[in-house]
Amino acid sequence: MTKGFFKNGKNAKAKRLLFFLIVATIFWVLTKFSREFTSTMHTKIEYVNIPETAALAENNTKEITFDLTANGFEILFYKFKKPKIEVQVGEFYSNEENSFKLSKTELLRMVSANFNRNLAINNLSVDELDVRLDPIILKKIKVIPKTDIQYKVGFKAVDSFVVTPDSVTISGPSGSLDKIKSIGTDLISLKNVEKNISESVKISTRNKEIVSIKPNTVKVKLEVAEFSQGKFSLPVEVINLPPDMEIKLVPKSVTVTFDVSVNDFTKITKESFRLVCDYSKRNQDENFMLPFFEKSPDNVYNVVIEPKKVDFFIFK
Repeated sequence: MTKGFFKNGKNAKAKRLLFFLIVATIFWVLTKFSREFTSTMHTKIEYVNIPETAALAENNTKEITFDLTANGFEILFYKFKKPKIEVQVGEFYSNEENSFKLSKTELLRMVSANFNRNLAINNLSVDELDVRLDPIILKKIKVIPKTDIQYKVGFKAVDSFVVTPDSVTISGPSGSLDKIKSIGTDLISLKNVEKNISESVKISTRNKEIVSIKPNTVKVKLEVAEFSQGKFSLPVEVINLPPDMEIKLVPKSVTVTFDVSVNDFTKITKESFRLVCDYSKRNQDENFMLPFFEKSPDNVYNVVIEPKKVDFFIFK
């Protein structure tokens, strides 16, 4: 019984102490924050009402700072509110000039519009705001298809993609379009391909600097065929050999392997190729030459010559 009495007495005393501490803290906060302070504030600049004939240039000022003198509660409020300045570009911009300036007085007026009239604003971080714009221009650029094509076993592309039209006209700020040399399409993703590809695909619009694209779709075609491997043993001819010189090649012929579409397979013969070595470009230290094609068909791919070099011996 006695222990319970003392325990209740201690709890009551602790609660009274906590109450007085909370009250004292509240009075301290009220007294502290009622005083006047000067704090550095940040304000973002938003450029609005931009004419259709121009675009905001790069490296325009996005934020300015200033000193705000107010009581602690007001400063805390505006720290969370995050004041901003809206620059009505259309009111100041002229087609004859690509820039305009806002004076310090005008900036102070814009900043002050965010606050009560009795608050002091000083020490703007800029003396004036220089706003630069780029005129909207047209530019013709090449279209490069973005693809992820997986072919059925034995099939492959006969040639590269054909894009129609191969170029599009984009519009945007001159400073940004100068860096753009080509534009991609949305991804064309196909698997197990065994037939010709013909797709209408949209031009990619990921670049935010581009205002418009005309046309915004293109036709993409690719010829696909089944391929087989061909193989010939071809003699090697020597060119630019001095008339009074006789040489022996080792080996006299080389093996040529290549890929060709099944449709064209019977059209390819040994006579379709001419393989030569240029004596004037020989390796004189090790007495060998590199064979190359002086003639070969356009419709063969992945052509490989084995061996890749031919030794020679000179007879005197």
